[in-house]
Amino acid sequence: MRINRLNGPIGLLLMGVHLMVLLSACSSSDKPAAPKPPLVEVAEVRQQSIPIVMEFPGTLKAIRVVDIIPRVSGYIFKRYFTEGDYVKEGQPLYLIDPRPYQAKLDELTAQLERGQASLAFWKSESQRYAIMAKVGAASKEKAEGTRARSLEMKAKTDADKASIENARLDLSFTRITAPFDAKIQQTRVNVGALVQKQKDVLTTLVQTDPIYVIFSISRNKMFDIQLLERHRSAAGRKEGVGQLTVEVLLPDGSVYPHRGTVDFISAQVDPSTGSVLVRAIVPKVRERPMNIDLIPGQYAQVRLFLGEDPDALLIPGQALVETQAGTHVFVVGKENKVESRVVEVDTSYKQQWVIRKGVKKGERVITEGMQKVKPGMAVRVEKAKTAS
Repeated sequence: MRINRLNGPIGLLLMGVHLMVLLSACSSSDKPAAPKPPLVEVAEVRQQSIPIVMEFPGTLKAIRVVDIIPRVSGYIFKRYFTEGDYVKEGQPLYLIDPRPYQAKLDELTAQLERGQASLAFWKSESQRYAIMAKVGAASKEKAEGTRARSLEMKAKTDADKASIENARLDLSFTRITAPFDAKIQQTRVNVGALVQKQKDVLTTLVQTDPIYVIFSISRNKMFDIQLLERHRSAAGRKEGVGQLTVEVLLPDGSVYPHRGTVDFISAQVDPSTGSVLVRAIVPKVRERPMNIDLIPGQYAQVRLFLGEDPDALLIPGQALVETQAGTHVFVVGKENKVESRVVEVDTSYKQQWVIRKGVKKGERVITEGMQKVKPGMAVRVEKAKTAS
């Protein structure tokens, strides 16, 4: 068996070439690939018409709160209502013992009848003596005396009629009725209690349908609203008292089903608070069984609608980045390179932010992956879903 061996310079040369090929292969396989640009989600800056809304803390207040006070004195004879119920206008509430007032009315009626009989007699006498005085059958003094007596009885009967009218009123006041539709509170007196006219409070009526919501607007905010109104007036549009609407937020954060209407704006600034008082009237939801969503005295967040902003710039809420340097967004520009942009934020709208300055319509802002980027870096872009 023959074995061919390569000796000498040729063999060494071949071995060197083989080693270089092996080293080259190892070198190419160990070299790391260039990293891909980070993947980010972006959303376009949108421009659309949105409502102009301001939020304020408010307080709910009943339209009317009236104490029921008797107009005559006496013992409570009956109570007709159940505490806490809704009562209708004219519905009986209490009855004060009417018997003394009925007796007084009967007495005055009888007194009037006697007075009318006397008046008829003296009228007849006055006429008779007037005729007799003309023919000399009676003195003028007697005629004048009977005439004066007749006038005196006329005045007495007129006074009796007035007393009877007052007695009728007092008798009617023994029956106390609801002056308007409202929810009635606890009774403060029970059957058999003696009450004094114009003094004792029997119960209280609270009208809550509709209901007021009271809130205050700072002088600065009011100035912004006034500027807005000036711009609208210049454009031929105006929204004043009776046209501005509000939404009331319930304790769970949900929106009350019916909007209210602003019906009063104070003409002066409260110097103690530096704010202007505003009142809106909100209808109640009658179809709800308990109807206790809006209770007088409770606090509620109020949204005041001031019309429409036709050219609002919107970005998703998650696109904003808060730093010590301020509020900014990452904008993906030409060649998919990142730019940090300081923005001026106005208000929120449906999980989006309204931007006053810093971005333009159609620009792309990063909504996911901000932690992986920095200004000047190239990125790969994936379109994010935007709020509707």
